[in-house]
Formats: sequence, structure tokens, C-alpha cells
Amino acid sequence: MDAMLIYIHVQDKEKPDYLLTGKILHAVSMTKKLKFVFTFFSAVVFSQNTTVLYEVKQACYDIAVSAVVDKKYYKNHTLFLKNGKEYSLEGKFILNVDKEFPLPYSFICEQKDNGFKASSLFLVSRENLNFKLDSVAMFAQPLPINNKNSDLIKDQYRFNTSFSKLFKAFFIQNNKEDNLKIDQALVKYSKENPNSFMLFWTLVSQFQMKGTRESYFQSFYNLSPKIKNSEYGKAFYEDMKNSLLLSEKSKFPAFEFENKNVLSSLGKKYTIIDFWFSHCQPCLEEIPIYKRLYSKYKDRGFEIINISTDRTEDIGKWERVIKGKELNWPQYLDENGVRSKFYNINRFPTTFLLDSKGVIIKKDISLEDLDVFLSNAL
Repeated sequence: MDAMLIYIHVQDKEKPDYLLTGKILHAVSMTKKLKFVFTFFSAVVFSQNTTVLYEVKQACYDIAVSAVVDKKYYKNHTLFLKNGKEYSLEGKFILNVDKEFPLPYSFICEQKDNGFKASSLFLVSRENLNFKLDSVAMFAQPLPINNKNSDLIKDQYRFNTSFSKLFKAFFIQNNKEDNLKIDQALVKYSKENPNSFMLFWTLVSQFQMKGTRESYFQSFYNLSPKIKNSEYGKAFYEDMKNSLLLSEKSKFPAFEFENKNVLSSLGKKYTIIDFWFSHCQPCLEEIPIYKRLYSKYKDRGFEIINISTDRTEDIGKWERVIKGKELNWPQYLDENGVRSKFYNINRFPTTFLLDSKGVIIKKDISLEDLDVFLSNAL
């Protein structure tokens, strides 16, 4: 009897929305557990559904294609697909990308330990695409097979080749030297390749992971009008402008929840505003440190403000965490993260250190550095 495969997808709220990778549980065989090696080729369908196939020489317990940036960019398009009969024949992914403007995706390969590896982004459009990925190392580039008749293939091949030595630096917290190299490379590439969709989507993903940088603005300005003036280009530019409202030395916006202004809870001297949600494990792990800092500095003029982005269905969990962890400082709920998303706050935790007037001193200061700062300042 043929093995019957069961695929289950569990959304992981601890992952940023724009990654939308979730967790992929093991493919379960009714006869025995199997590893799968999928070989993909690409075909094109000029309709709402586009058939996309890739050649991948790698053993995976499950395989998927996932969105890379914020889900708003995928309106009416496919966000996440795993390899299963409900979506495709074996080796096929059917994506809804019925537009000429290519969209970014990532190849996801689940590992034996229940973790996963995600490739760097690649672009999917309505045209015939062929990719090859020999290994699924984290953030490896799915290099397209060069096709002289395809501008999109040329774009992806040229971009991956130019940035091959910097790809890992894109996805980690860099030192100043690495950031400078990336900034210079992006601006230089934008001048030489103004029609690069790969560059555009890389700017979007980098911005959503690391926030605003001057090089992102400069690189965006160098892009062609067909990219800048597209619906995607306009949305990205608005996001970058909005994020400047939360830059250092700016006044923190007047967030208001249940008719109460967050700034009314500022400390007498300094305040840390912490954006979090109840299922965010890194956020929960920081709570004991925050409690220690609060006990040490509260009477000297220090305050903590939590702003949760919990979903409506998780409000009960949020309330239980506050009570169970005894979080005795001001708590606000930005239900479903509506206000936070407007300012491109989609990584958690995200923090802002403010002075007594609500001016941002530092964004995402480490708790160790916060302790040193408060010790010296207070």
C-alpha cells in the first residue's frame, strides 16, 4: 500500500508576521517515516494560478514556499504553501501571483530536529522560471538557471552573484563595519541596476528586520520609476517615512489606548517602552531582568511601559501573563498590533528608551546597557 502523508501547519506567533514561516510538523507516513528528496522544474500558466517548480537536491522531512515580507504586500496572492496533495502534484507548488510585478518568496526545508532552514528570497512571477538549490543552508541563495531571454532571471542571478559574500550579514545583527559594507554595496548596486526587483524586495525585507537606514532611502531613490511608482514602491516608501517618526531624538508618538495616552505614564526621568506579546518567548525571558531593574531604579525616576500587540483571541493569555508574572508597571494593549504595524514595529521585543519629555534616546537598547545607563544617569 502506498504511504499516506499527513501535513499539519501550525502558525507560530513568535515569528514576525512578514516571515510567515510558521512551524511545519513532520510528514507522517502510515507505513514508516520517510525522508524526501524533491526535484522541481518550473512551468508557467498565464492565469491567476501560476505553477512554480524548483530543482532541490536536499533531503527534507517537509518542504514549503513562504512569504518573505509583510503580508500586506501579498494581497490576493499566495502567502504560504507546503508540498501536499491539496496544493499540488508531487513536486509542484501552485501560487497565485497573477501580476507582472514579481513577489518575493523563500524556500523552507524542515529538518529532522523539527527546526527548519530558510533560503534567501527569490522572485516569482508569471514567466517561466528555473531554479537550482544544491543545499539548504540557512539563507542560501536559490540561484536561477541563467536564461538569456528572461530579464527577471538575469536580475536574480546578477544580484545573488554580487551579494554572495554579504548574504549572511543581511540576516544577523551586524557591527558598524559590516553595516557600512552593506550600505555602500546597496547604494552602489542601485545606481548600476535601477530596474532590479531583487534589490527592491531586499530593501523591503532588510527594512522590516532592521528598521530605517539612510542607505535604504538612497537605494530606493535610485530605482526606476516603474518600481518606485508601483503600488509596492509607494507602500514601502510610506512605511519608511512612518518609521522615521520613531527615530532617535524624535518625540515618541501620542499612542492612545482606551482613551489614555501612553505618554501620561512616563517616568519622572527615564522610561523604557517595550513592545511585546504574550506568546513571544524572548519577551517572556526578559521579564525577570525587567523586574530587577524596576525594583532597583523605580524610586529614582525610572518607569517601564509595556505595549502588547496580542491578537483578539489571545487577550486572555495576555491578562494571565501580566497577573502571573506580577508585572506591576503600566500595561497597554494595541489589539492585533494595529498601531504598531503603522510604525513598522513587527519585531519583538522592540524597545524605546525615552527621557522625561518623551524624546527617544535609544532604540532597542540591550538590558545590560540599560542597567549601565540608568546606573550612571540616576
